[in-house]
Amino acid sequence: MVCGTVTEPATPSEPEVTHKVAISFDRCKITSVTCGCGNRDIFYCAHVVALSLYRIRKPEQVKLRLPISETLFQMNRDQLQKLVQYLITAHHTEVLPTAQKLADEILSSNSEINQVHGAPDPTAGASIDDDNCWHLDEDQVREQVKQFLSQGGYYGSGKQLNSMFAKVREMLRMRDSNGARMLTLITEQFMADPRLDLFQDCQLAPPTGALWVCVVLNPHCKSEEKSGWLKQLKKWGDLDVCPLEDGNYGSELPNITNALPQSNLAQDSLSRPRRSVFSRAVEACDLHWQDSHLQRIISSDHYMSPSYQREGESLLPRPDSVRPR
Repeated sequence: MVCGTVTEPATPSEPEVTHKVAISFDRCKITSVTCGCGNRDIFYCAHVVALSLYRIRKPEQVKLRLPISETLFQMNRDQLQKLVQYLITAHHTEVLPTAQKLADEILSSNSEINQVHGAPDPTAGASIDDDNCWHLDEDQVREQVKQFLSQGGYYGSGKQLNSMFAKVREMLRMRDSNGARMLTLITEQFMADPRLDLFQDCQLAPPTGALWVCVVLNPHCKSEEKSGWLKQLKKWGDLDVCPLEDGNYGSELPNITNALPQSNLAQDSLSRPRRSVFSRAVEACDLHWQDSHLQRIISSDHYMSPSYQREGESLLPRPDSVRPR
């Protein structure tokens, strides 16, 4: 963990301001940030960026410290008591209620805290087996998506959400595990929006489905991750309000006139299975990079197999559906 202060110089209209910043690292990744400026966004504030750059450019001026648990282990009883009392004195109003609560629990033999061996140490970092990923303020992502969706419908919010989709694509390109996390948060808010079934042609559905195909086809993802995504994609796809591939919605039932077999085309459209915007991503979960057909596509710019087709609609377009432009 790196703690420091970042000072904003005074301006003609504003005085000099100093912010306290704390950044936690784990295996060369920023896992959590705290800044006194109170600015919340999906991007780091300028003060966090400034302290991070200072740590990168001047590592010799940043003192490395042992985890706080190791430091406490070296102290005797009097030193520990002095540390606690000085800490409470320095942060009286913020720390005292929590300190008193913890003291009561520790003095109670039946408390939950006494059933656990040891105590947590946020400065020690995670275990080598724990998942580590870049810090992402999930609550802020949810709030931003909600705010965008509430700004005059899906058409007015498309520009802002497209910028978030672009951020997801950037994360996936950089192999950042937060890409899938951020896309999950966006999709959850999108599918939970009560007005979803009111829009016949949602412009946000196609890029959402396409990005999920990219996520599940990531050759570096773990099998348990793909299993979790597959379960979630099927759950979203089964919702009545889930957008379909052709732009209509599952909650929109055909009327009796349209349901009559007026032509072979009408019969074919009615007999086709329901395909949501997540259907291709669901099918992609069964596709492996060792697949012989996929390997031929990767190795050649001209290879096409008319006989290749998976159950239902193919994940890849059929050759006869591709027309030169």
